[in-house]
Amino acid sequence: MKRIVSVFAPVVLCALTFVSCGMTYESSEMAKTAGTVEYTTEDLNNLQDFILNRETTNLNDKDYDLNNDDIWDTFDVCLMRDKVSSNMQENNLDILVTYFSCTGTTETIAEYMADYLSADIYEIVPEEAYTDEDISYNNSSCRANREQNDKTVRPEISDPIDSIEEYEIIYIGYPIWWGEEPRIIDTFLERYDFSDKIVIPFCTSASSGISASEKNIANLVPISKQLEGRRFSASATKEIVSEWLNEKQSEIQNIKSNGEYIMNIKVGNTVLTAKMCDNSSSKALKEMLEEGALTIDMHDYANFEKVGTLAKALPRNDEQITTEAGDLILYQGNSLTIYYDTNTWKFTRLGKIENVTKQDLLKILGDGDVTVTLSLVENK
Repeated sequence: MKRIVSVFAPVVLCALTFVSCGMTYESSEMAKTAGTVEYTTEDLNNLQDFILNRETTNLNDKDYDLNNDDIWDTFDVCLMRDKVSSNMQENNLDILVTYFSCTGTTETIAEYMADYLSADIYEIVPEEAYTDEDISYNNSSCRANREQNDKTVRPEISDPIDSIEEYEIIYIGYPIWWGEEPRIIDTFLERYDFSDKIVIPFCTSASSGISASEKNIANLVPISKQLEGRRFSASATKEIVSEWLNEKQSEIQNIKSNGEYIMNIKVGNTVLTAKMCDNSSSKALKEMLEEGALTIDMHDYANFEKVGTLAKALPRNDEQITTEAGDLILYQGNSLTIYYDTNTWKFTRLGKIENVTKQDLLKILGDGDVTVTLSLVENK
């Protein structure tokens, strides 16, 4: 039975992967540096493409001669792969690839992913194994068909993971059964807390798409950020999988660098700290704060919020929200509200003040007009 496994490709195996093509590159003087380059998965993919004699972008200014022998070869691929893996770990990109597979197709894709990302891998194994008869598509009364027709079914998992707390990014793979994810995936999702995770689904199918299962996953449990997934066919190659992973890793890096941030809210002598959301509204507010602190005059409204007008309108991402004490809300694009009680309406969520209660906010904000100053927290 497969459990959590850390996947790091040995240098010898890495060299054997490409040595037969015999491609080398003589390093130019321009490309030689002091060896302080920070490599990415895109660099690794470029070098592999070059060695396999595939079309690549212009690499003349790249320093891919990691072992300083004046050529680009398979040994440089191995060294670069190790550096990319180290960079991911240093940047706290702790990744888990988890999957459920009956026929081995999803397992193959998952192993490609874990190998390429140097990620941990975990197989979701049912307590009661599925037989060929259980997944017989033409048999309307087979086990899989009965389970898929009942959204409340939760097949038990054999030897589940104790915790996913150490992981930041979780790829979840599965075959498509009758247009959706197998119910055992729902079992897995409901067992753990994904509220602070980046979740990326992937599936295998001959023709059915992934969209229905993506919606099911998004609606089943709270997830911090769910990225768009992908369907792979049984014939998908390592190269196809790695190209998609490069796209996802770039997307993740963009989220980490431009997404959530911390903002100070000064009220009199009290400074509150708010964790801001990752949406276009919050990012536009951040751009305003990068030009300097904002002072806003706010007044009480309806005994549940303080509201003030912003100097300019922000993009709206309205959704039906029931507020809680500490919620920062954008109303009609140009009003900032600080909630100290509940209200339900279509708003844009900007962020949330941390570690405060309704009573705390009532004491800090008072029962009349108040002036607040917003500013960014440095190095957060």
